[in-house]
Amino acid sequence: MPAAYDAIAKDYQRTKASPVRAAIETWTLGQLLGDCRGLSVLDAGCGDGFHARRLMVAGAARVAGVDVSPAMIELARAEERARPLGIQYACCAVEDLPDLMCAAGFNVVLASYLLHYAPTVEVLGRMCQRLGSALASGGRFVGLTENPDQQPADYPGYAAYGFDKQAAEPRGEGRRITYGLVSGRQIIRFDTYWYSRETYAAALSAAGFGQIAWHPLQLDPSVPTPEFYGDYLRNPPVLGLTAVRRGAVPQP
Repeated sequence: MPAAYDAIAKDYQRTKASPVRAAIETWTLGQLLGDCRGLSVLDAGCGDGFHARRLMVAGAARVAGVDVSPAMIELARAEERARPLGIQYACCAVEDLPDLMCAAGFNVVLASYLLHYAPTVEVLGRMCQRLGSALASGGRFVGLTENPDQQPADYPGYAAYGFDKQAAEPRGEGRRITYGLVSGRQIIRFDTYWYSRETYAAALSAAGFGQIAWHPLQLDPSVPTPEFYGDYLRNPPVLGLTAVRRGAVPQP
């Protein structure tokens, strides 16, 4: 995973300018996160720090970002050096989140496009365990992850939105899905992994989470051409996923 994103870091960063990201991804996350003013937030799988910066500007008391890709973290740190906001970044795999960071007692964990990168059920479980450990009791998990209900036959049809999606292997727990994103004049490719609702729920529950819920994507009501996003919303490649830390987190 680190090598895959190190190779495409700058190109992936450019895809953040996609209209779909602004009109649907960022808006949906904002609705699920709610008011984060005065809260501490861990952006897990922060990439270049796009969402971490937005949260800090919106009034979060503290934001920390972690990502497995050194190249992505360097992009985030470069932006922090250029326009300091007080965001702390660390390079590590979420399933190996340091104890010191887990002891911070965050109010919110943001996991945008994170859990579906777990290559096995075991890694997915460790991700959830470490994220649960990083949250204070009653803290919230908010993420976007692969739509577990979508069938491979429905993967085509996203060309108008600047990407394609295809099943790299027959559908099953931990089976690969390949994405191709348009970045400038080239297409960058990377893999995610499919898991069922039941598998996500089991991993989160074992990590001390309750109130696990899936959420449809939402469109920013200020978008001037909502009809353009109709096909995307009717066949969403990802869904929102939220949960609440119940109390003491079980240790693996």
